[in-house]
Amino acid sequence: MSSSTSLAKTAAVAPPNLPTDPTVTLAAVTLAAVSHASGHVPVKPNDKKIIQDLLWVLKPFVDLRRSIPLPFVTTFLVVALNEGLGVSAYARAVGVSRAAMSRYLRDVGDRARNGGPGLGLVRIVPFATNRSRSRVLLTPKGRRIIKELFRQAQISANAEIENQ
Repeated sequence: MSSSTSLAKTAAVAPPNLPTDPTVTLAAVTLAAVSHASGHVPVKPNDKKIIQDLLWVLKPFVDLRRSIPLPFVTTFLVVALNEGLGVSAYARAVGVSRAAMSRYLRDVGDRARNGGPGLGLVRIVPFATNRSRSRVLLTPKGRRIIKELFRQAQISANAEIENQ
C-alpha cells in the first residue's frame, strides 16, 4: 500500500466525538484522526498548537486548490520573500535544479507544465534589455494570497493571545 493510500485511509477514519464547531481547525481534525487511527499521539501536546497554527496559516493554499504540492507552496513563498529574481536564484534558494524550478514556476504561474491552467500566482517577465533573462513577479492574485496568509497568521496569533 502506498503512503498516500494509507494516509487517505487514516484520514478517512473519523475519531469519536469529533467537534462540529466550524472554528475547529483543519489541523485539529487531522491530528485527531491520525491519533485515533494509530492509537498514539504523533507529537507532544505543546507542539500540536504550532502544527495547528501552521496548517491554519496555510489554509489559503487549500482554498486555492484542494490538493497543492509542497514544492508549489515553497516556490510561491520564496518568490514572495524576494520578488523580482531570476529562475536560477530561486532554484539555488530552495536547493533544486534550474529545470525543476522552471517547472514549479510554470505550475504556480498562468500555464501549468501539462498545458492546463496554472495557479496564476506569479508571472515570468523577460528583461527589456536581455530577452533571454527573466524575473519572476507576483500577480495580483498572488498578492491576495500573501495578504490572506498574513491575515490567517494574525488570526492565529490573536487567538493565542486571547487563550493566555
